[in-house]
Amino acid sequence: MRVTASSMLTCSAFAFCVVASLPAMADGRASSTTFTNGSLQGRYAYVNNTANVASLGPIIFHGNGRLDLKLVTNVPCRTPAPGCSRSVDSFDVSGTYSVRADGTGTATINFPRPTGPVTYDFVVVEAQRKGRHPLATEVFAAGRSGGLAGQLIAPTWTRLFDE
Repeated sequence: MRVTASSMLTCSAFAFCVVASLPAMADGRASSTTFTNGSLQGRYAYVNNTANVASLGPIIFHGNGRLDLKLVTNVPCRTPAPGCSRSVDSFDVSGTYSVRADGTGTATINFPRPTGPVTYDFVVVEAQRKGRHPLATEVFAAGRSGGLAGQLIAPTWTRLFDE
């Protein structure tokens, strides 16, 4: 194998770029990868389908730690009755959220009884560049308590569009 000056220069430049970028990636403090509450803002689709229960609806994150959700639930009827195999309800609810610099966070949504408030742990799965900080385009969440039928609540929140 013959090594030329050109190939040595190319390899050296590549190695320099890799080594120079390691500290910024390792400490996670680069401003381009720092998430804030503003990284989760706008209109998203709330989608959950777990254990024979579905819930869905538009969720709006206001960029300041406040959220609003118009939720539709589809669950089995609580007591079997003729003509009732599923029960569909809708709720307008609100809540709060907090995003940590690493893209993880918590959200509490104030569902009506019998569920009541549910706190979610979440992680930003995908984001795009929007100004100095990333803007979440897809988020995966898991509720700390059970839903209407006691099932795991594990929705995704997918950004719909800019208004």
